[in-house]
Amino acid sequence: MKRLILAASLIVLTLVAFNWSAWTEGRGKHNFEGKCELCHLVAPQKGQPGIFVQDIDYLCKTCHQIVEGSSHPSEVAPSMPLPKIYSVDWQGRITCATCHRAHEEDSRGNPFMLKSALRGKDFCQSCHKDLFRDPKKHLSATRIAHTKSWTPPSRETLGQTLDQVSLDCLECHEGSVGPAASFTTPDQHNLTFQGMSFSHPIGMDYARAAANNRELRPVDDLSPMISLYEGKVGCASCHNPYSHDNVMLVFDNKRSALCLECHLK
Repeated sequence: MKRLILAASLIVLTLVAFNWSAWTEGRGKHNFEGKCELCHLVAPQKGQPGIFVQDIDYLCKTCHQIVEGSSHPSEVAPSMPLPKIYSVDWQGRITCATCHRAHEEDSRGNPFMLKSALRGKDFCQSCHKDLFRDPKKHLSATRIAHTKSWTPPSRETLGQTLDQVSLDCLECHEGSVGPAASFTTPDQHNLTFQGMSFSHPIGMDYARAAANNRELRPVDDLSPMISLYEGKVGCASCHNPYSHDNVMLVFDNKRSALCLECHLK
């Protein structure tokens, strides 16, 4: 029995290490050298797309965690013509490979391995021509294509209370385009958002707060829909530009479901 458990453990560790190395080696780029069988039924010839063992998106998600409901739609047919550089699959659907190049030779200046040299809103507008004509559309103001459940602190905002995503929100929600977001400063490290009939701290390190407060759910147990950019509670923790909810909540707060995702009581 001990031998079986040891053998199973070694197999699991090998698979984890193999999948991890496939996209972490080589300055952040994928390292698929000698690993064609991970994705291809037969090693593709130069200039040919090859035959995949599964749908492209399925293959990407074996290593990359993507919150589908809070990210750019995939596996759907585009509603507008795409530039030739952005490919679709055999069913005419958008996939991860529409925007990203899996075999990027040098990802140092292109960490997300995008197919175009365009960045930010210019990249989005290469397909969505009319997106930025209406400044009230949230997708025209955000730079988020795929939400993350947690990201590490960044050098750019290390000395700031709010994460960069929340700061982007405040560019409009200071009353010029969207409703003004009102804040109070309870101490030098945190802010409190003041709503119509409620208030909520933002800018706080959630993992640190949960470690000191048993009424908060541990950070590893949170729904992936709850985003903690730079580890902080922010606008994107409860709201998402891809949401179809009236107030763009990450999911329905019926019976306080969203509140109870973080607050145990």
